[in-house]
Amino acid sequence: MWILSGIQQRIDAVFINLQKPSLEQKATFFRLLAVSQKAGLGIRASIHSLQQWETHKGMLMILEDMILQLTEGSSLADAMQFHPHFFNPDEIELIRATEITGNMAQTLEDVADSLEENQEINQKIKKALTYPTIVIVFAIVAVVVILVFVMPTIIEMYGDIELPAITQFMLNTSDFLQAYGIYLWLAIFWLVMLYNFAYSNLLSFKIVIDAFLLKVPLVKEVIRIFYMSRFTSLLAQFYGAGVSPIVSFKLLASIFDNFSYKRKMIEIRNSINAGFSIYESMEGSDLFDPILIQIINVGENTGSLTEVLKKISIYYTFSLKAAIDSLMSIIEPALMALVSCVVGALLGAIYLPMADMVNVIGA
Repeated sequence: MWILSGIQQRIDAVFINLQKPSLEQKATFFRLLAVSQKAGLGIRASIHSLQQWETHKGMLMILEDMILQLTEGSSLADAMQFHPHFFNPDEIELIRATEITGNMAQTLEDVADSLEENQEINQKIKKALTYPTIVIVFAIVAVVVILVFVMPTIIEMYGDIELPAITQFMLNTSDFLQAYGIYLWLAIFWLVMLYNFAYSNLLSFKIVIDAFLLKVPLVKEVIRIFYMSRFTSLLAQFYGAGVSPIVSFKLLASIFDNFSYKRKMIEIRNSINAGFSIYESMEGSDLFDPILIQIINVGENTGSLTEVLKKISIYYTFSLKAAIDSLMSIIEPALMALVSCVVGALLGAIYLPMADMVNVIGA
């Protein structure tokens, strides 16, 4: 039953995401709402003005419902809470805290800045992955076409001569793809689906995968910088909006996907609840740079933790972009080398028997 329930949840999530506005539209929503607040408009009037020019169906539904909720007396945070598929828990809690402490325009602007940075990083990752993805897809298609359609035809030309080992291997691979190719693709598809399901629903599997990723050379550094960037940026926003430390780290635990970082946020929250400082709770952890831990110590001692976190988050944002570029500068030539090896093996499998025939004829 739990398997069927998990499948149904995924189907529901797909339908919701089909109408879900993009990250860019969310950033624009918060940016324009901040501008409206600075201009002196009320929350309801600001959202109503946004509704007038919005064309995205999903965004229109969200705005219309928020206007209805605000008309009935709900706060902005409560109105946002009705749309958890669009507004994240941290965004809702930031707004809820700001409604108590004030300075709504600045909080909305900070959220918009954070979302725009996330969007820029996402676009950078997508752009970096586009070229390798295209190369891999075309390489797979080309290899399959050569093995299934070209290889058998060429091998027939060689008659009954003894084939080199590499040619025989490619011929056996060709026979396998022709006989079981459809089953191979189905198996790959179901393995991908099974992996996604296991990662989302089996905690033990997720723990193993997340721990493994933090040990992979190059990849682990990108992951560490990403989470340190998110940690400093979000914590600065929470503290700036007046969110309590306990709630802040509870939200961070719910936001972070990697289990190691999620567990660390829970540990820090429990330590703070027991009377320890953030520095004392983070000291000795290999999930964060020692310099970051020391900077947090200074910020706590001087009472300037929010400002310190904002400044260090800018550094980690730039470091993350540089780490992504560095990773892709290694992946691209490695991928080209792999494709070259495969193409070379195919050419060798085709032309080695031909060279043997020429030698026999010459003899």
